[in-house]
Amino acid sequence: MAAPALYLLKDRLPGEDAVVGALTGLDPIWLGAAVLAEVMSMSTFARLVRRLLAVGGTRLTMPRAVALTYARTAVSNSLPAGPVLSLAYVTRELSRLGAAKPLIAATLVLSGVYSTATFTLLGVVALLAEPATRPYALAVACLLLAVASAMVRLHLHPVRDWMRRHSPAVLEQLRAAREAIRPGRRDRVVLAGLALANWMLDIACLGFVCAAAGVSISPPTVLFGYVAAKAAAILALIPGGLGVAEFGLGATFVAAGVTGGAAAAVVLLYRLISYWAVLVTGWLAWALLLDRVRAALVQAGHWGWTALLRMGAAMGPCAALYGYRDLPR
Repeated sequence: MAAPALYLLKDRLPGEDAVVGALTGLDPIWLGAAVLAEVMSMSTFARLVRRLLAVGGTRLTMPRAVALTYARTAVSNSLPAGPVLSLAYVTRELSRLGAAKPLIAATLVLSGVYSTATFTLLGVVALLAEPATRPYALAVACLLLAVASAMVRLHLHPVRDWMRRHSPAVLEQLRAAREAIRPGRRDRVVLAGLALANWMLDIACLGFVCAAAGVSISPPTVLFGYVAAKAAAILALIPGGLGVAEFGLGATFVAAGVTGGAAAAVVLLYRLISYWAVLVTGWLAWALLLDRVRAALVQAGHWGWTALLRMGAAMGPCAALYGYRDLPR
């Protein structure tokens, strides 16, 4: 799909000089705000997972939750079948911390449900905010409401009967997962707020990048471009949505009247912050979560600290007063 679109828009693609020109004179304050927003977005998703585990009775420290969030994102966005491998990786890491498998399954399912539900909400808002897509959004909303009403009236009896006949093991796993996490009303509100904040902070990163590049664009257009790019990347089944997300976001901005060079600069900076920087950080976090790597770093830190103390003992005239000369060899 991207190849025909690129061919049709080849005359409107920006040149290298236009992109470089748009990247000059970036506002460092807005750029720093974009980086901070992305860091907070990742931290917020880590808090979502941590809250779910806490409701289920398992404690996860915030630094480890953040490291695990970066690591699972790197696995998901850079490997073939990344989402599946990411789930397996998180399951293994949480099992090492003593979390029961039903709790892990419930955490993964519920974090996905809250994240998908809030993203769908943002998608509906984005469609309603754009006059050109408003009729389609209303039609889709009515269709979803009708389907939901039908499902409630039928009480999902056919689905449940089919599951009972063909998948008793799946039903047992779902029942165990439901028993593992029973969030109260306040927990549900907090979890939904964290999931929504995760998306909103990522959108804020995109908005701040626009401000840093001097691109004036309305918030509804930023939201629409963000949702369209994310949805296209998910449907394309490409790790990280490489190529698809960039093209979708850039095409939305160009259609909104942004020059090609400025749109390319915004997309480049945003993906550099939200994808490539997260990817590098994620693989570093993945390495740090390995026991042997952590043990090597602790040993290296001990050696380094000992070496500094010995250097101080050799250079300081009063080293003996502090006991440095008696350091173990």
